[in-house]
Amino acid sequence: MKSLKLLFLFFITFSSVIAQVKEPDITTVLKEKFTDRNGNPLTGKGIVIGDIDSGIDIFHPFFFFADGGEFNWIDVNDDGKFTMGIDGVDLNNDGLISDNEILNYLEITDKTFGPFKISDKNVYNPDMDFLYNDKNKNGKRDYGEAAGFTESDATYGEQFFIPANFEAKELQVGEKIIGLKTSKILAVRQKDGSIRRRGIDLIKNEGDEYFNHGTGVAGMLIGGIYGLHKLHGLAPDAELVMADINYDYTPRFVKNFPDLMKFMREEGANVMLFEDGEWAWEPMDGTSPEEILGRQYCEEGMPVVTATGNLAAAKCVFNDTMKIDGKYSYTITSERLAGNKLNNGIFVSIHWKGNVDDFKSIDIIAPDLKTYSIPTSGSGFIKQDYRISYEYKKSSKGNVLLALGFYKKDSASVEGDWTLNFEPKNNIVIRGSVNDVSQSWSGKTHWKYKFGTEGTLTYPAAMDSTIKVGAYVVNYAWNEKAVGDIAVYSGRGPSITGDLGVDICAPGHSTFATGKNFTYRTFSGTSAAAPHITGLIALMLQYDRTLTNSKIKSIIRNTAIQEEHMGKLPNSTWGWGKLNIPGALKHITTNGN
Repeated sequence: MKSLKLLFLFFITFSSVIAQVKEPDITTVLKEKFTDRNGNPLTGKGIVIGDIDSGIDIFHPFFFFADGGEFNWIDVNDDGKFTMGIDGVDLNNDGLISDNEILNYLEITDKTFGPFKISDKNVYNPDMDFLYNDKNKNGKRDYGEAAGFTESDATYGEQFFIPANFEAKELQVGEKIIGLKTSKILAVRQKDGSIRRRGIDLIKNEGDEYFNHGTGVAGMLIGGIYGLHKLHGLAPDAELVMADINYDYTPRFVKNFPDLMKFMREEGANVMLFEDGEWAWEPMDGTSPEEILGRQYCEEGMPVVTATGNLAAAKCVFNDTMKIDGKYSYTITSERLAGNKLNNGIFVSIHWKGNVDDFKSIDIIAPDLKTYSIPTSGSGFIKQDYRISYEYKKSSKGNVLLALGFYKKDSASVEGDWTLNFEPKNNIVIRGSVNDVSQSWSGKTHWKYKFGTEGTLTYPAAMDSTIKVGAYVVNYAWNEKAVGDIAVYSGRGPSITGDLGVDICAPGHSTFATGKNFTYRTFSGTSAAAPHITGLIALMLQYDRTLTNSKIKSIIRNTAIQEEHMGKLPNSTWGWGKLNIPGALKHITTNGN
C-alpha cells in the first residue's frame, strides 16, 4: 500500500508544539456570516463536491444532516442536567422513557496531542460531541451491518442527536434535540470500480482504514453542523461524491484518473478536487489523457482544484542547464527500506524541451559500480545483476520524458548510490525527479546533490487551467520560521511549460480535521490547503451557479492577501498570495460576480 503518499504530512516534536500553542485557529469556520440572495447562510447547500481521494469513514457523525426531526429529551432522574445512560429521548412522544429510548453520548476524541484542545474530555460537549439513542443499553454506540443496521436506518446505527439550542453550553432541561438522519455522502466509487450509493448500499462502503486521509479532507469540506460545532467544514450543508484511488506498485501509480473524473461528472459534482500528487513517469505538461480531460472540464466552466504536493523539502527534484558537448553527473542515494517496504524499485523522470536524440550518451553507474549504457532513443530493459528499464516519449507540446526504472534481480533492494552521466549534443534545460516504491513524500530515495525546491509541484497540479494550491503554516511552525510562512514542503513552480505552477496558498500546516474512529486531529500538507479553496468554491456557487472556473480563479487571485515577506507577486512559491475567503465572498456578494 501507498504510505505517506496522498498529500498528507504528520510529524511533530511535542515540546516545540507546546511552546507555540495559542488559541487554536480553526480555519474552516468563518468568523463572519455570509448569506445567499435569499438570506440563507452560505453553507454550500445545494452544491455537490467531488473528491478524488483515499476513501471515507461514512459512519463519522460529522457526515450526517440534521434532518431527523425534533424530539423532547426527558430528565429521568430529575437532577436538572443530562445524565448519560439514565435520561432519554421521547421517540414516541408519550412523555415517558422506555428502555429503548435511553440516551448516551459519543465523544469526538481529541487526537491533536493535547495542546490544541477544542473540547473537554470525558464530559458531554454539545458543540463537539453527539448524543445517541443507546437502544440496547450496552453503553456503546452500535452501527453498521455487523450490528444489524441497514441502509434505511438513520445514521446507519443507533441514531445520533444534537441540541436544538445551538447557543447553550450544556444540554438544557426542557429544550428539544434534533435527530441526525441522512448521509451527506451521495456516492463512493470504490477502488475496484464498484459504486456505493446513498439510499441503496452506502452502508457497505469500504471505508478509509489505511490512509485516514479522505475522511480528514471530507471533514474540512462538509463536516459538522453550521452554527453548532466548534469544528466544522467550510461547506457543511454541501454533499459529497468520492472516488477512491487504487495505487499500482510501479508507475504510472494511478492509471484510471479519467474514469474517476468521469464518475464525478456523471454524479453531478459542481466542483472537483484532486487529493493526490504524482511525479514518477508523468508527462507533467498537460498532455496526459486526464490532464486533457481536466482542461476540458475547466474550459466548460467546472472548477477543478489541485494541490501542488509536498515535495519541496524531499530533495527529489533538480533543475540544470546543459551545454553542448559538456559532461554532467547526478547521483541518487537510496536506503534499503522505503517507508515500511523493501525498496526494490527506483523511478527516475528526466524532462527537457527538445528531441529524443538530444544526447550523445547516457550511462548509469549502479551501486555495484558497474556501468550500464542506456540507448539514446526507444525503449527497452537491460538485464544483468541490476535491471534498468528505459523509455523515451515526446509529448504533443514538444517536451521529452525519459522514464528510467532501477531494479535488482530476485526483487532485491536497490539501496546505495546510482549515478547518471549525460553528454548532450545540444544546449538543453533539464528537470530530474526521483521516486521509489513507497510513493512517499519522505525522500528516502533522493538526489544526493544539486536538488532544489524549484519545480517541485506534482501532477495533477501540472494540468492546464486548474486552480493550483500551495500550503502555508497556521497554529504552529515545524521547520518554518513562524506561523504564516510557506510550508517548507509546499510544492513550488514553475511547471515545465513555464506556467507559475501556483495560483494561491491556503492554510495547510497544522489545520484541524475529522479522523477515523470518531476523532478530530491535526492535519497537514497541501491536502489540507486544497479543501479550503474547494469549500470556498462551494459557497461561491451556492451564491451564484453561473460562476465558472476561470471567473472563480480570477476572484481568488485578485482578492488574495499579499504580504511583504512573500516577495514580488505573483511568484512560483505563493502564486498571488494567501487565500482570502471573506474577501472573495464579499466580492461576489457586493459586486454580483
